[in-house]
Amino acid sequence: MPIDGRALAPLTRRATLGYSAGALLDGIAGQGVNIFLFFYVTTVAGLSAALAGIALAVGLAVDAVVDPLIGSLSDNSRSRFGRRLPFMMMGLPATAAFLIAMFSLPSGWSQLTLFAWLTFLSIGLRVGMSLFLLPYNAVGAEISDDYTERSSIAMWRWAFAMVGALVAIVLGFGVFLGGDGGLSRRGGYTPLAISLAAIAAVGALIAMRTLASMRDRQHVVAANQPGSLHLRLLAEVGEIFRNQSFRTLFIGALLLFTSLAIHSSLGLHANTYFWRLSAAQIQIVTLSLFAGLLLGAPLAAPMLARIEKRTVLLIGMVGLASSTSLPATLRLLGLFPFEGQTLVAVLSAAVLLGGMLMAAAGIAFASMMADAADEHEHLFGARREGLYFAGWAFATKAASGLGSLVSGLALQAIGFQSAGGGAVRLTAGTIRWIGLINGPGAGVLALAAAALCLFYRLDAKRHAAIRRDLGARRRGVFVASPRPLD
Repeated sequence: MPIDGRALAPLTRRATLGYSAGALLDGIAGQGVNIFLFFYVTTVAGLSAALAGIALAVGLAVDAVVDPLIGSLSDNSRSRFGRRLPFMMMGLPATAAFLIAMFSLPSGWSQLTLFAWLTFLSIGLRVGMSLFLLPYNAVGAEISDDYTERSSIAMWRWAFAMVGALVAIVLGFGVFLGGDGGLSRRGGYTPLAISLAAIAAVGALIAMRTLASMRDRQHVVAANQPGSLHLRLLAEVGEIFRNQSFRTLFIGALLLFTSLAIHSSLGLHANTYFWRLSAAQIQIVTLSLFAGLLLGAPLAAPMLARIEKRTVLLIGMVGLASSTSLPATLRLLGLFPFEGQTLVAVLSAAVLLGGMLMAAAGIAFASMMADAADEHEHLFGARREGLYFAGWAFATKAASGLGSLVSGLALQAIGFQSAGGGAVRLTAGTIRWIGLINGPGAGVLALAAAALCLFYRLDAKRHAAIRRDLGARRRGVFVASPRPLD
C-alpha cells in the first residue's frame, strides 16, 4: 500500500510470472538438492551418517541465526535499487558457487577433514540462499496488499519452485545419474550441480529485473531506530514474537518442516532399502511427489478463494501426514503386500496426493505470513516483512537441520554403515527401522503442527478491517506530519 493510503492496482500476469520465476532458485537449490545431498554425502562421498547429519545441521543452524539479521537489514536498507534487490544480487552468485562445490567433494580425505569442508560449504550455501530468498519472499508481501491476490502470488511462486525441483529430479535421475552406476556414480554429481546452478540463475535474474521495474509498489522504509544494530535487532525480534499469529505460524512451521526434513533426508534410503526400488522406480515415485506439488498449486488458488486460509492449511497438513506415513505403517504391520510395478503405482499415487495437499498447505502458509505482517503494522506501527519471512525461514531451516541431525543419528543408532560408493548390506531390523522413522515417525510431527495451527485467528474479515485501518493511518500520515502509532 503506497504512503498515501491508496490500494495498489492489481498485478499484471507478466509481473506476477516475472517475480515468481525467482522461486526456481528455491526449488533447485533448496527442494531439489535435498533429494540427492544426504545420499551423495553418506553413500557416495563416504562420510559417516552421523558426521554428515551434524555438518548439514550446523550449516542450517548458523543460517537460521543469521536469517533475522538479514531480514532486519533488508527491512531497513535504503538504496537506489530499493531495499531488497541489493541483498538478492549478493545471494545469487554465492548460492551458485557453493551449490557446485557441495556436489564436488574431494575423494581420499579423512573423515574429519571431509566433515570440516562439508560444514563450511553447508554454511556458505545456506547463507547465500538466505541473502537471495529472504528479501525475495518479503517483497512478495509488498507488491500486493490484497488478501486474495497474495494467495495467487504465493501459488505462482510455489509453482515455479516445484518446476525447479522437477528440473533437478529429471536432470539427476534421467540424465546425469542414470545408466551404469546410477546414484552411486560420483562423476555425475558435479555436472548436475553446474547445470542446476545455471538454470536457477536464469530465474533469479528474471525476478530481479521484474522487481527493479516495480520499485514504486514497495513500502517506504521507516526511519531507523536509534542505537546499535544488535540491540535494535533484539528489540525487533522480540516485537514480532509478541504477535500471536506469528508465534502460531512459527511453531507450526517448525514442527511441520522437521517432519518433512526427516522424511526427505531418509527418502532415498527408504526407497532403496525399505521399499527395494530401482533407480528408475525411485525416479517415478519422486517425480510423482513433485508432480503433486506442482499440480496442487492451481488447485490451491480456488480453494483459498472460497475457504479460509487456516482451513486449507489444516487440510493440507493432515492429508500430507496421512499420505506419507500410511504406506510404511501398513507395510510394517504386514498389511501392504504390493510388489513390483503395483508397488510403484501405489506409492506414486500416495505421494502424488500428498504433494497436492502439501502444495495447498505451503501456499496457505506463505499467504498467511504476509497477512500477519499487515497485522503487525496494525498492532505495532512498523513494517517487518523481512523479519517475518526471516522468522519463517528460521523455523524451516532449524527444522531442516534438526531433521538432518535426527536422520543421521538415527541411521547411526540403527546400525546403518556407509560404504563409500560400494554396496551397502543391512540387516532386516535396520531396514524396518528405516521404514518406521521415515513413515509414521515423521508423520506424528506433522499432525502436531496441524493441532497447533488451530489457534491461528486471523481470517478474511479481520484482515479487511486491518487494511481499512492501515489505509486511514497512511492517509493521515500523508496529509499531516508523521506521528508514532499506539
